[in-house]
Amino acid sequence: MYHKWTLEEESIFRLAVAKYRHNWARIKARVLPNVNINSMKNKYYQKLHNNLEVGQSAARQEESSCRLSEEQVYKMIKNVISQNQ
Repeated sequence: MYHKWTLEEESIFRLAVAKYRHNWARIKARVLPNVNINSMKNKYYQKLHNNLEVGQSAARQEESSCRLSEEQVYKMIKNVISQNQ
């Protein structure tokens, strides 16, 4: 099933991948419970992984495309985690 990613979900996903790597089940359980694991894999390989192939550093690409501050994203992650506990 196709998942329409919001800006907030993409930002949270980038941070979650940086923290949990390819542990899709853990990302789903801890921070993005409403996102299908296959949608996460597709997002990673279509967007994040392709940035590496172009030769740009992932961090530089993510910083330029992320409109939310890191502090805002961490607050969102904490809210999601606290709601799921």
